[in-house]
Amino acid sequence: MTPLFSFRRRNESTTPALASPTGLAPVLLAPPPGDQVHTPDQAVTALLNQLSTYLNPSGAGLPDAGVSTVSVAERTLGLGNRRGNEQAAGFAILSLKGGRIEAVVRFQLWAGDPLGADAVVADLQGRLLAARTELWDLGFLVITQLDTSLAENIPSLSAWRKTTDFKVLYEYRYRDLDGAESLIARIPIHVDPEESPSPARETTTVRDQIVRWDEQGAEALSVAGQRHRQVRIRGLAALAYLPPGFSSAEVRVARLLRDNPAPPTSFANWADFVDAVTDPSSPERHGEITFADLDPFFAEFAPAGDPIPLGDWDEDGVTDEYRPLMLAFSRPLILGGSNEMLRISYDDSAFSAPAVVYLRIGARPLA
Repeated sequence: MTPLFSFRRRNESTTPALASPTGLAPVLLAPPPGDQVHTPDQAVTALLNQLSTYLNPSGAGLPDAGVSTVSVAERTLGLGNRRGNEQAAGFAILSLKGGRIEAVVRFQLWAGDPLGADAVVADLQGRLLAARTELWDLGFLVITQLDTSLAENIPSLSAWRKTTDFKVLYEYRYRDLDGAESLIARIPIHVDPEESPSPARETTTVRDQIVRWDEQGAEALSVAGQRHRQVRIRGLAALAYLPPGFSSAEVRVARLLRDNPAPPTSFANWADFVDAVTDPSSPERHGEITFADLDPFFAEFAPAGDPIPLGDWDEDGVTDEYRPLMLAFSRPLILGGSNEMLRISYDDSAFSAPAVVYLRIGARPLA
């Protein structure tokens, strides 16, 4: 039998933007509501719940229409059901996982006479066909009509029953931290020469353009220009866990000339500071702005998604929720040489209480 409709999603790795089965604008394949489907049994429940929304009431005195599975098989997605990684405010923190369920589902429909039973089946088939894009968005990659029974008289119920079967391939998706308790902000490296009994030992720390502030330390985040290549900074990003009642010290953002001993030019507000240091013709190369604490600093940022549950740093028995934040510059801040730098510093050696902030400098456009 020719399928009622059948469509397949093209492969992808980390991006959720997909091609529409109609070939029109891209659509987003969203996970089921609440993103709570993590296992095959939950996926079967989800797909039945979603299909049941296409059933109309049977009518007065008739049994309820329903949908159930005839057969179910689990199918893999990607390599080990991993689809890639997802970023929150530019931090690669979430693993994208999922799975697929191949099933035959049976719709059971009721009417008062044979013609009515035929009509309700045709109506259901039409509504499923009309909803093909919506079903695609819900994770139904393939829906193929199989068999439809003849109308059956059920005298004890004074009703006529008819069933219609469909083969479906359903994909569920979810995000997973893979047990992570924190992010990697720095990697210490120790080197011992292979010379016995040499006391020589070298220690260094590898850092990206990211820093972590907590009650154990709050070193400055700095990025310098390069001698033969410009460094373009397009914004800042943060993941912040600041419990209620947390009190912080001043935060200072400065564009500096390393060899200039004079105090930097002070700016009263963020807009003026950014406008000056990103001026394309005559930028301020030695200026700064000071925030009274982290609250006004992060007030300049915009939310970049839902809170991320990550670890329990304050050990209160409740998973911490980190706010992803982004602050994009309308023009890039360009560091033209090794004498120029951007520095974000916390006016204390560490936080005064358990809290965590990850800061990142964005060398690419933030979106």
